[in-house]
Amino acid sequence: MTEYEQVINKAELALNNGEYNYCIKLLSPLLEKFATSTNEGVNIRMILITSLSGVNRQEESIKLCKELRKSKYSHVREEAKALLQILDSPNLKIPDNWNVKFEDSIFDKEFKQTTVQNKYSEKAQKYIKISDQPTGETKPFQQGFIVLIITIFLLIIFLLSGCVRIENNLDLREIDSINYNLRIDSKYLKKIPWQLNFESEIKKITSSKEILIDDDIFILNKKNLNIRETENNINEILKIASNNISTDLKDIEIDQFEKDYILGKKYIYKIYLDLLELENFNDLEIFINIINPSKALLNKDNKNITVNKNKITWKILPGEINQVKFSFWYWNRSLIWSSAILLLILFAYYIRKKRYELGSNLPQLPS
Repeated sequence: MTEYEQVINKAELALNNGEYNYCIKLLSPLLEKFATSTNEGVNIRMILITSLSGVNRQEESIKLCKELRKSKYSHVREEAKALLQILDSPNLKIPDNWNVKFEDSIFDKEFKQTTVQNKYSEKAQKYIKISDQPTGETKPFQQGFIVLIITIFLLIIFLLSGCVRIENNLDLREIDSINYNLRIDSKYLKKIPWQLNFESEIKKITSSKEILIDDDIFILNKKNLNIRETENNINEILKIASNNISTDLKDIEIDQFEKDYILGKKYIYKIYLDLLELENFNDLEIFINIINPSKALLNKDNKNITVNKNKITWKILPGEINQVKFSFWYWNRSLIWSSAILLLILFAYYIRKKRYELGSNLPQLPS
């Protein structure tokens, strides 16, 4: 049995016995030896989070959870995210009347008598006065009540659906002339402060012809960009957003590969967006729409990505690492049309030749 297994067995036994401080003492020296990228490191931190929570050391537990949120394993990140939500939840003060307190002289005669008296008095208070008189037939709900309930229900759906919707549109139909469109819709009557600050910062670095601002929308249009200019523009927008929401947003990474063939090129795109630090913004709806020149093919299925012919709709998840890899064909239209015309000419020449040969063998009419 290795040293790690011995320490883990002792720590698990101490945890089961409620000896949280002893468990912490055993596992703390192992943190530097085993990183979060290893299964041993994940196991050690999970046990430590439980032990630290048992002795009300919440800040240390949260710190370990944030380390596990950056793990390379998706199931570990999901579990750490759930634990972090529990640890970050506010501590509710329990009223005194919710606690059951026992007297030291529980077997005292006087205590027994008061307990019996209280028991009978509580039973007496449980009954209410009733009457034999009928109350009349049950009346149905009025129309106003039904309208009110439906209004409240729709309002709840509206509030839970997110207060801000962000759409990024990438038009790749012309490879060397990419069009980028950013649209931010506010679902409240007024824009929230970070939106107003974001818009004012964008105005400073962008031409007024490329911006449209209304009461509840913001639209930014960039045209005729190459792939590197598109990446730089998105990263500049991310930097401005990062400063306004006081969150360290990582740059987006767009990699482009191409393979040459006779009738066209096959393009392969890989987009990587790290939003692990954006975990406290659950009221955001973020989408990236990618329009391709031909039918798009995903490298692997993803429940957050839908493909409709040449359009990819990608739902971005805050607090997650978002990535997609897809490919499409960019056909050489001039070469395809030239080849088609040449084939038609050859086919027409072949038919003409056959008809001439067939006509020369027919018997001639008498003169």
